[in-house]
Parts: sequence; structure tokens; C-alpha cells
Amino acid sequence: MSERWRLRPRNPEAEAVLRRELELHPLLAQLLVQRGHCTPEQAHAFLNPRLRDGLRSPFLFRGMRCAADRIVQALARGERIAIYGDYDLDGVSGSALLYAFLRSLGTEPIVYIPDRMREGYGLHQPAIASLAQSGTGLLITVDCGAASHSQIRFATQLGLDSIVCDHHQVPAEPLPALAALNPAAPDSGFPFPGLCGAGTAFYLAWAVRSRLAEKGVTSLPDLRELLDLVTLGTIADVVPLEAENRVLVRHGLAALTEGRRLGIAALKNISRVTNVTSSAVAFRLAPRLNAIGRLGSAQAALELLVTDIPERAQQLATELQDANRQRQALEGAILKDALALCRNDPNWENRRAIVLASSEWHPGVIGIVAARLVEKFGRPTVLIAIDENSGVGRGSVRSTSGVNCYRALADCAPLLTAFGGHHMAAGFSIAVEHLEAFAQAFDEAVAKQTRAPQPTVHWADAVLELDQIDPADLASCLVALEPFGPGNPEPVFFARGVRLRAAQTFGGQHLRLFAEQRGKAWPAMWFQWGDEFPPDPNSSYDVLFSIEAHSSNGEAPLRLRLLRLRPSRSAER
Repeated sequence: MSERWRLRPRNPEAEAVLRRELELHPLLAQLLVQRGHCTPEQAHAFLNPRLRDGLRSPFLFRGMRCAADRIVQALARGERIAIYGDYDLDGVSGSALLYAFLRSLGTEPIVYIPDRMREGYGLHQPAIASLAQSGTGLLITVDCGAASHSQIRFATQLGLDSIVCDHHQVPAEPLPALAALNPAAPDSGFPFPGLCGAGTAFYLAWAVRSRLAEKGVTSLPDLRELLDLVTLGTIADVVPLEAENRVLVRHGLAALTEGRRLGIAALKNISRVTNVTSSAVAFRLAPRLNAIGRLGSAQAALELLVTDIPERAQQLATELQDANRQRQALEGAILKDALALCRNDPNWENRRAIVLASSEWHPGVIGIVAARLVEKFGRPTVLIAIDENSGVGRGSVRSTSGVNCYRALADCAPLLTAFGGHHMAAGFSIAVEHLEAFAQAFDEAVAKQTRAPQPTVHWADAVLELDQIDPADLASCLVALEPFGPGNPEPVFFARGVRLRAAQTFGGQHLRLFAEQRGKAWPAMWFQWGDEFPPDPNSSYDVLFSIEAHSSNGEAPLRLRLLRLRPSRSAER
């Protein structure tokens, strides 16, 4: 499908007001206005997110007071508490958060993370039974449980009270838990639906601390020490970095940079990260923490986040690094297969969605590759890993902003064994004999939510000449706008007539090179280069790119991240 490049419109009058009233750099004023922060009051609030002003009360959640009081009761009785988390980083970091918080209150909770390959997503009755046999009286879920009606009823039959912290879409049937804390639920009571599982767990910890303070308990834990864990889950789960999430992550990035947690310090060291930005979390820390859970058990990632033994932290960081290399190799092979399947599909141009399946794919990695295909083609993507022994496929779905993939799966429910997820990401299981019918049904479900296929439009915020970049000014603008993610996209710049030299591959899928314009060269990376054409050093290109700011390790002060390129021509506006 063809693509077009466009520059975002500007509002010079609003930019001038911000420059004058807040004494802002012209580029920062422009980027703020383009993101809708047009008045001095709006811009100041965005640039200075405060914990005290920016976080609403946890007790706005329906059921939060009941949940907090039940945990306070368990602490007073000395009951055993079990935390049941998902194996992705949101669930792991949220589970680590509750573990660290409850441990600081004098109890030693059990943490159970299911094995992705052996058990799969969600609550499982054998695991619940095992927790009950160990003496558990209270079960708290993190990033799972929203659709686990039968499992929650089973826990109740065994004498366990259940508190669910989740953010996935919920069925119409009420959940039979003591309390269900889910910002995505229509009746949650909380005004911001974008919290992830770890964010919801943080609000639960906050409510427990508040109830203990009301009862006169002193020496309570400092919740700011949990913000690093909230930030890992929030960025990794690609939820909107708006409202509460922006406040939590802005302060959490500072905590990650400080690196008081031994495991995070070890992981930063092995990842060559010093100053932690949203990009560093998304592309360096989170992939390593997620990799081991994608290949099997996430227990090592959990332990890394809570260990207080320096030698163990280093050992676990190395283990995660090795798992990430293995994950990268699997991802590269699956991406290559998926691109070949796309090219060989005679109806490719007419499809609204990408639906691909193979018995050669690892089910723990297909979600990453699906996200890569969404980035490349701008279409909702489903990848299915088939288990030939059982005749069952396990699917991962990643979507575009205009398509609710959970709703699309719901339209296909008669063909699925199980499914769950949210607007942008979901998962399901399916019998192999239904794959062909599902591919057709899912494409039709996506078509119901979209118009006829249109040329993909890639937007740039500003033209940025490489030979006129001032590293200090540009870095300060980018830092002020952090964190970047959904709801606050990383600025994208356009440059014309760029030469790309000294290209070297690394990681099997990426290019390291230099971008040069009128004699000024900056180091650049082209991630997920994949099957794109190699740049010709003797040709000039128009490029869309973002910028990473560096401050240590002997690296250049700025590095470009190439997003799109084409042979040079007149700019479209």
C-alpha cells in the first residue's frame, strides 16, 4: 500500500505565547502546541507533572476500600497472602511491587507466576489449589483475572478471598471476587481507564497504606520507592502516557536512573544504560525483563526485581541477557517467515488485517513480531503458533489505534476456544480446523471498524536540518517532553537530501550507520531493518527520524533513529 509523508500543522500565535510567557525554546513551544498544550497553564502543567497534584485518590475505585481493608485484616491476623501475576513485564513488575510493599509491612507473601509454555495466560485451578494447600487465605491477582470467573469461584470454594487487579476488557458477567479493581471496567469508578496492571497494583498499595495510617500505624513504606516498578510495567504494556500514567512514569524514570534496586542496577549495567528514558525502558530494559518469560518461566525476572543480594542480581541479569539474545534470534526468524507469507498472498492488498499461522513459530515471541508487522504495514495483525500435537493454535493480536482488537475477537468468539485482552493487544486459542474461517471472520470484523484501505500517512512534527542541530538545546527539549509513548508520541523529524554511510548490521535485524547532510554527520540506527533495501552510500534520501539523547559511555550526544526513508524528492506538505 502506498504511503505519504506529511508535516503536522502549526499554530504560530500559540507558540509565540508559550515562548514569551514560559521562556521556552521555539522547538519545545512548537511541539507542545502540536500536542494540544496550547495555553501557558496547560503547557506548564504538562512540563511539571507533580505527584501531589496529578494522582487522584485510590478510593475512587469501586471496591478499593473493601480490598484495602481485607489486606489490612490479613496483615493483622498474620494470614498468608498470595500474589498471582501474569508472565509479561506488567504482571511481573506489578507482582514485584506488591511483594516489596507487603514485605515492608512485615509479611512474606507468596508470588506465583504461571509458566507461559506449560500453563499459558491467566488463573489456573491447579495453581490455585496448590496455593490453598500452602495455607493461603487471600489471593491478589496482577494483570490477570478480569475474565476468570470459574477460577475465582473455585478459589472461593477452597476458602480463599480474591482481589483482582487487572486492566483487560471485562465480560458483562460480574466477577465473583471480593473486590475487582479494573480501570477499564465501565463501572470502575476511577476516571482514568489507562492504568496498566502494575499501576492498578500501585493504587492498591496506596490504599492499604492510607488505611494503615488512619489506624495510627507508623513507619509506613514510602510509596515513591515503588515508582520504578510501576514505570517498567506502564511503558512495557504500551498504555497511554497521559494523566496519572504521565505523572507516575515521569517520576519513575528518575527512580530508575537512580537505580537503588540492586537488580535494576545490574540490568542497567549489562544493558549499557545510565540515564533512563522511556526509550531506554522500551528498547533495552523491558525486552530483557520480558524475554525469559516469553521463552518459559518469568521467575528469574521477578527475582531480579526483588533480590537484595548483589551477586544474585548480577547472575540474574546475565541470565536475562542470554535469554534476550535467544529471543532476538527467534524473533528474526519468525519475522522473516511472516514477511514471506505476506508477499506470497495474492489477495494481500485487499486485506484489512494480517492473519498468519505456522507450526514453526514459538508462541512466546509471536506477539513481538505481530507488533513489528503493525509498525511496518499499519494493519491489525494476528500471528498464530500451531501445536501440531494438540491441534491447537495460540494467537497474539496487535492492533492500530483505530481498531479495537478485543472487540474484533469478540465478533469471532464462536470460532475461538478462549480469548482476552484489551484495545491494542489480545490473545486467544483456537482449534486448527477453524483457522481459515477465523482469518476471514477477523478480516471482516476489522473491516466493520475501518474505512476502505487508504494510503498510510506518516507524520513529522518539524523539518530538522542535520547540519543545524544544537545537541544541548535539542536534548533539553526532548527531556522536557518525556516520557514518550501512546498519548505523547516521540517527536518525529524530517530531513531532505541525507546520505547514509558506513552501514553495519547487528542483532540480525538492525543497522548501525551515519547520517550525513552538508558535511555534518550523526550516528544513526535503523532498528528492525529486516528486508528493507540497503541504503546506497552514493545516493541521497529523505528521512523521517526520532532522536535519542546520550550523555555517557563515550557516545555522541545525540543519535538518530531512522523510521522511514525514500529516495530524495520534493517534500510533500
